[in-house]
Amino acid sequence: MDMEKKALKKAEMVFETTDVLTENVYKITPEEKEKLDRLAEDRIDKARNEAIPKIRERYEQRVKDIRQQQQAKDG
Repeated sequence: MDMEKKALKKAEMVFETTDVLTENVYKITPEEKEKLDRLAEDRIDKARNEAIPKIRERYEQRVKDIRQQQQAKDG
């Protein structure tokens, strides 16, 4: 119950703020925007290419562990 109250209190603190949120905004040309978009896509592709084998490896390891546990229960 205490953890729920703490979580609720944290959520309330986030929503009760009345401060003005500001962020620096820079004007860029359409060419710069295209370049930044390409860089972002390249980063996403690189992250995916690195993440997918790791996820697949963890999945295969988990399946292997589950099968071993089932065999131990059955055996």
